[in-house]
Amino acid sequence: MINALPTINKSLLLSVFATSLLLTACGDDNNDTNTHIESETPKPTVKLLNDPEVTQTFTATQLAEAIKQAKLSAAVPISPICGVTVEYINHSTTGLKGEETNATGAVMIPTGDDPQCQGERPVSLYAHGTAIEKNYNLAALNDQKNPAYKTALLVAATMAGQGDIVIAPNYPGYDKSNLDYTPYITRKQGKQMVDSLLAGKAAVQLSADAGNTSVSAGDKLFVSGYSQGGYVALATSQALDEAGIPVTAISPGSGPYAMAAFGDAIVLGNTIVAGTVFLPMLFDSYTAEYGDDVTKGIYAGSYAQTAPSLLPSTETIEAIFAQGKLPMVELFAKAPTGVAELDPISPKDERFAWGFGDNYLISTPYRAKYVADIIANPDGLVPEPTKLPFAALAPQHSLRAAFKANDLRTYAPKAPTLLCGAHQDPSVFFDVNSTAMAGIWKETTNIPFALIDLDLSNQEERAKEQTPKLPYLSTLPTIINTPVEATAKVLQKGFGEQMANIKTKAYQDTLASLETAIANGAMTQAIAETKATQAATIAFVSKYHSTAMPYCLNASQAFFAQYR
Repeated sequence: MINALPTINKSLLLSVFATSLLLTACGDDNNDTNTHIESETPKPTVKLLNDPEVTQTFTATQLAEAIKQAKLSAAVPISPICGVTVEYINHSTTGLKGEETNATGAVMIPTGDDPQCQGERPVSLYAHGTAIEKNYNLAALNDQKNPAYKTALLVAATMAGQGDIVIAPNYPGYDKSNLDYTPYITRKQGKQMVDSLLAGKAAVQLSADAGNTSVSAGDKLFVSGYSQGGYVALATSQALDEAGIPVTAISPGSGPYAMAAFGDAIVLGNTIVAGTVFLPMLFDSYTAEYGDDVTKGIYAGSYAQTAPSLLPSTETIEAIFAQGKLPMVELFAKAPTGVAELDPISPKDERFAWGFGDNYLISTPYRAKYVADIIANPDGLVPEPTKLPFAALAPQHSLRAAFKANDLRTYAPKAPTLLCGAHQDPSVFFDVNSTAMAGIWKETTNIPFALIDLDLSNQEERAKEQTPKLPYLSTLPTIINTPVEATAKVLQKGFGEQMANIKTKAYQDTLASLETAIANGAMTQAIAETKATQAATIAFVSKYHSTAMPYCLNASQAFFAQYR
């Protein structure tokens, strides 16, 4: 169930990791406008803490030009129909302990003369991927230096530029939220997203009441997200179901939905790219939600002092690595570890050897206790699937129990669903998460869904596996499925070509940089070609997860179009 990854040269990975980290990713005063959202069905009460603030406006032409200037149009062509007015909101919500706090975000309102840009419009709720920067702000489309700028621009053009009202939260803990940690891969993020939805709709209504827009929020609601946002999108769907808020369709992309199995896979030695960044954020979140016992003793050496409460940060990831606050790639101690059960899986497979070493993040005693619980209380999915619904039987380890509490394998959406990802993803394993969810839904529910694997490589071998894996799986009605499948084929072709181009460029650039060394005899042609091949592999692995994001976003919009 673990993706087939190439063997990665550790020294080369170290040299490029900081610059290619896979992260897909105002005011806090007390001016209370007392904006409450009421409805017939009991729902959370949310307050806008400030009047919405317009941060940027685009015509459709200006939006298309901004996409071009940001070089975002190469992967998936984008042609906005509508202009967009971007508003910044700040609203009340609750943290993981039930404490009162605030969160900020963007509301993107379509503008223009086209009928698709006027009147009642669908609402798209978007969940962003992992961000390590404290100042991440999806409303900052007036600031090209903001770390959220390119994602926000892509969302604005792909979603609001096509006529949807977009509500894109920054999440508590980011921007000018007063929360001193950020919730991360927890079901409670879904409830926080519901708060953002209600606050965003209230902001749209305020703009309409003031005569600033002719657009209003319609009854159709779409939910999407990628990476961390893919998980959040599915958790949000569950929270919306529980709140009695109808959802039209959802589209999670590349999310760690099966957290209990995914966590086990990592600890068993299947190290993930960017794990030394993702996991500290996860540990901080679970410590806040479940208490110190969950992560007591989890860090090795000096990282026990530097890693907690480090992210999100006002420092760059390069500075964090340079100061030794986090290791760049090494998650675990390499064999011999001093623990007999760990040595055979440290690493078990040379493909993951780069994640092991002498300067590692996770303490060996903590990992040993975790693995002992895997042996005593195995998950039904990892290391190999044995039963449905693949939930851990009865985990006794506190972190495994937290993972199980936030595992979404027990949830089946009420709304039609599109899952998207790519099967060689080195940061969020596709088969452990997306393929597993699709298999569970197909066997145990009647929900209409589709699963797109953007990566067409190795498909013959995947189709021959004990549980065959297909590049496209669907239970959607034919009238819906036909255009979605057609779009999937176009996106699969484009993704394959782009990933091939990434490898080719890295190979050629590296070979060109070594021409002088070859010419003066300092390096042989064979050695240069080996280094170029390694560089191509690193480029492929380091850019794979983020490159899939605009393709999944495009797929979600093609899917949602069938329900507008």
